[in-house]
Amino acid sequence: MSWDDPFWYPHTLSIRNALSAGGMGTGYGTARTVRGEVKDEQRLVRNSAGAEVVSSSSVTVPIGEHVPVGSLVTVWPGTSRERAAEVLAVGVDENGDDGLDSFLVLSLT
Repeated sequence: MSWDDPFWYPHTLSIRNALSAGGMGTGYGTARTVRGEVKDEQRLVRNSAGAEVVSSSSVTVPIGEHVPVGSLVTVWPGTSRERAAEVLAVGVDENGDDGLDSFLVLSLT
């Protein structure tokens, strides 16, 4: 079994990492294409400030990706549903050496 198999990460998305710009606010890095799984579902999550906010999408990407809170993720590129959304929270599912994939779960606005 290969975790690179499109069965596990069937969608293509674009990620622009949030970059701290000091007093100038947040900037964004260069867009990169990443494989993942997108689920459009509304759920309540806590953002980095601890406030409860509604997330409209959940995106799963391989654990090796670095995606800070505040990054921009474009889901469904090239379709009528394409949209860019901010990362509200990042969850980690670390499965160690048990043969299961480890991944990040991105909660998007």
